[in-house]
Amino acid sequence: MIRFVVFHLRSVVATLVAGALFESITLFSSRMYLPGIFFPLSLKWYLPGTFLVFTGVIILLCRRYIRIHMALWDMALLVMAYVATVLLMLLTEWRLVEITLEVLGALTIGTLVDILLSNSETTPVYVKKAFRRIRVMAWVFVVASIMIMLYAMSFFFPNIPLEVLFLFVGSVVAIGSYAIWRMYYQVPLGRFTVWLLIIAVMSMELFWVIHLLPFGYLVLGFLATWLWYLLLLLIRFHMSAEGIRWKEQRRFLLTNAGVFILLLFVIRWI
Repeated sequence: MIRFVVFHLRSVVATLVAGALFESITLFSSRMYLPGIFFPLSLKWYLPGTFLVFTGVIILLCRRYIRIHMALWDMALLVMAYVATVLLMLLTEWRLVEITLEVLGALTIGTLVDILLSNSETTPVYVKKAFRRIRVMAWVFVVASIMIMLYAMSFFFPNIPLEVLFLFVGSVVAIGSYAIWRMYYQVPLGRFTVWLLIIAVMSMELFWVIHLLPFGYLVLGFLATWLWYLLLLLIRFHMSAEGIRWKEQRRFLLTNAGVFILLLFVIRWI
């Protein structure tokens, strides 16, 4: 344990700082919350403050060991993981769930910092693949959190035009999709432009259709993210040299379709 802390000190510091900031946000919001207001006025000032503190600490932890401009996407993922955790915490009322989110969010940030500082040209290929899968899941978590937040906004603020939410959905999905695809294919952004437009438009349509289901914003966000991830995988396979192996993917898609439909009925009667 001591050896782990010594050799991964920067990751441990990032985990502790993120956990402390998450807990401070929970305590501050619970004390300063005003009934009937989704975001208290005082919390509007406190949240950017914690964000600036977190960003500053991450830059200080990483700047001496890497070139920041060479790791912009990893740094962006760290910041987005922090924001995504905060968004879910603000939408949660159960204390146990808040603590779980704080612990998981802090551990995720610590893991991403460790990956950022450990990933180099000499890193074994199998280790890089594991790092890539972790980063992919982190981006999926970010997109899911923002999806849930947008559905919550449509519930709490019905006056917000859905067109505005659609634009946010398309932008978030495009950024998340490109961040994931670029891990597999090192090609210019122009190579993905058409596919990014396609997946953004399809995600906006899915966002509208799923919005009509009689579920809460957590479930709606989860379902929308699920379908987006399936589209993401199919397009990624299509862009590969081998293309989509339909014989293998057909079983995968049928299984997901069956579980998706079954889940709709299960959620409906819970």
